[in-house]
Amino acid sequence: MKRILLTNFHPHAGGGGGHTRYIRTILQSDLRKEFEFAIAAPEGSGVWRLGAELGAPAFACAFPGHFREIPQMLGAVRRFGRIATEWRPQLVHMNGARDQNIVVLWKALQRNATPCVRTHHAVRGIPDNAYNRYAYIKVIAGHLYVSHSAKNISWAAPSLKLPNSVVVPNGVDVRFWSPRPKDAASLRGLGLSPTDFVFGSHAGMGWHKRTDLFLRGAALLIRRGAPRPFKILLRGNEQEVAQSRAVAAQAGLDNVVYQGYAEDPRGYLSVIDVGFLLSEAIEAVSFAARELMAMGKPLISSNYAGLVENVDDELNGRLVECGDADGVAEAIDWFLRLTPERFAEVSRHARLKAEHVFTVDKQIDGLRRFYRRSLGLSTSSV
Repeated sequence: MKRILLTNFHPHAGGGGGHTRYIRTILQSDLRKEFEFAIAAPEGSGVWRLGAELGAPAFACAFPGHFREIPQMLGAVRRFGRIATEWRPQLVHMNGARDQNIVVLWKALQRNATPCVRTHHAVRGIPDNAYNRYAYIKVIAGHLYVSHSAKNISWAAPSLKLPNSVVVPNGVDVRFWSPRPKDAASLRGLGLSPTDFVFGSHAGMGWHKRTDLFLRGAALLIRRGAPRPFKILLRGNEQEVAQSRAVAAQAGLDNVVYQGYAEDPRGYLSVIDVGFLLSEAIEAVSFAARELMAMGKPLISSNYAGLVENVDDELNGRLVECGDADGVAEAIDWFLRLTPERFAEVSRHARLKAEHVFTVDKQIDGLRRFYRRSLGLSTSSV
């Protein structure tokens, strides 16, 4: 079998967000019947730990990228070279800018001919300069984007338009992420009642996720007169929770509960009635949003980049303009006024969207074609 080395710079042990989900999806798929995979990632990181969990070789390799870390970068190039010599991949699949820089340096300094490809998980334009033309056009053999909208925004002038680019939308396992009753243990742990109407997000609380905007929209609606009470569930680390509590207190909200990272979040996700994700930067498509919809949770979503591909307004959720607190308040109000029958219909359409559009099988088929083409293999049977 052809060997593919998956690289990722993300150092965090607590999950690793979409990067970890993406690599987990690959390692849990039947791609392993055709290709042999290994991982190179910082020791202790969420991606690195996937190796032991899923039975793939995992090599510890830091991927420094700051201009002040040039000595560490040269050390990382040497370390990566030793990994490549030991494991001998036929293809390197990079998943971030920092690991890309180390791999490009390794190829240049060692004059190594191993092809490399890159998945672009975030929405970022690539400046048109000499280094980027060399790295992205000459060295990298192929580029993957995880949504059409993310690719189109990233290619807007004057950014580079990358050759050999393919869109393979992220998918979710709709068998794993499926509707379930509200989990009693999670309700108790969060101090919620089975009858509470809960808006929630498990996409984290990074600055670009705009959970603060949801809190502001909720406060606006409450001041104007919400049609019925509701709760808000947010997931984050200690620092993010402390910052969010301050925003909630400033907005006068006392209906917010918090959840830490969990390896299997389906228990606490079951207590959510409506999900939300209001990103206005970086976010290409969001695994978290698609997981919620697969569980039958309609979404309130911003219309940023690939997020607009998740929700059909008033069919399986609501779309709002980026940064529009009034729009968020209106969307919350819309859900709170739905009859039980209409809400059940919207929830059912969220699940149907996942089943018909977001299924992981489509993503794996796309990755298989991309890998075969990148390795010079036939794609006729895919």
